Amino acid sequence: MKKEQIKKYQQVLLKMKDELTSNVSHEEKEGRDAVTVEAKDFGDMATEAYGQEMSFAVSDAGRKKLRDVEDALRRINDGTFGNCEKCSKPIDEGRLGVVPQARLCISCQESAEQEGTR
Repeated sequence: MKKEQIKKYQQVLLKMKDELTSNVSHEEKEGRDAVTVEAKDFGDMATEAYGQEMSFAVSDAGRKKLRDVEDALRRINDGTFGNCEKCSKPIDEGRLGVVPQARLCISCQESAEQEGTR
């Protein structure tokens, strides 16, 4: 992959990292702030607990994606970005354009998903 293409992906990944960091922090804060001390009935408490769980679930998903983005940035630094971690073949640029943090080529990703469902 050419240096200018890698630089483009690096900029996209850095922007994603900034956005994800901000979103995760916001969702975690919302989850912590969702609990109020006011006396409520069980319905209100259940709704509040559900909202808190949703905020934490969103932040968990964001943290996972953030780790994937940070790992992709590490791969840029060590020169392995754009190559499949399983078969070592180049990952299609169309895939990287949609999922710049992709670790696997389409073929290996499909195999991994099929193995995960068994």
